[in-house]
Amino acid sequence: MVSFNGVSSALLISCTSVAVAFSPSPWTQTQHDASSTVLSVASPTFSATALSQELLDLFNYQVTQEMAASQFYLSASIWLDGHDWDGMASYMLAESAEERCHALQLIEFANKRNLPVKLQGLEVPNTEWDSPQEVWRDVLKVEQGCTANLLRVAEAANDCQDYAMLAFLNSFHVVQVNSEDSIGKIIAKVTDESKTPGILRRLDHELGLEACRI
Repeated sequence: MVSFNGVSSALLISCTSVAVAFSPSPWTQTQHDASSTVLSVASPTFSATALSQELLDLFNYQVTQEMAASQFYLSASIWLDGHDWDGMASYMLAESAEERCHALQLIEFANKRNLPVKLQGLEVPNTEWDSPQEVWRDVLKVEQGCTANLLRVAEAANDCQDYAMLAFLNSFHVVQVNSEDSIGKIIAKVTDESKTPGILRRLDHELGLEACRI
């Protein structure tokens, strides 16, 4: 027969063991505290007020640049069509639509992030040229202007650590590199007209075919 004192001792040992078994270990407690800390940290949210006014102004100006380029290409298309350069006219018309599409893409991006977009007035584009060569030289100047401002937008976005905008602008940089390269090659061809008679007409035909693929 077990004595009362023996039973009491056995119960005390048993209760102590259970309490230890169900008490959180130091590692478990630390893990719980860490989890609580992580959950308590709020995720950063984007705010347009975090961007500099310079970036917002440059972004808005890029929209204007793209719309102005669209207007210029349209004007060039009208002039070329009136001088029987049908292929080049079709190419310019397709480029006009593409530049407008670029502007709309910028606006869509801004709307998704609640960035203020203010449309600006456009200068009247040139409407008269003496030759297709002059048209293409002006085209290159327009594209170089778009490239220059686009780089300023990217620099301002980098200063504000707006990595989403930087990623978004990457495709625009690639387009500008390709555009300036293509136009440079076209200018080289039209400049050789005096050396290779008929090259402008061949180029006109090639650009007309390319316009169908844009």
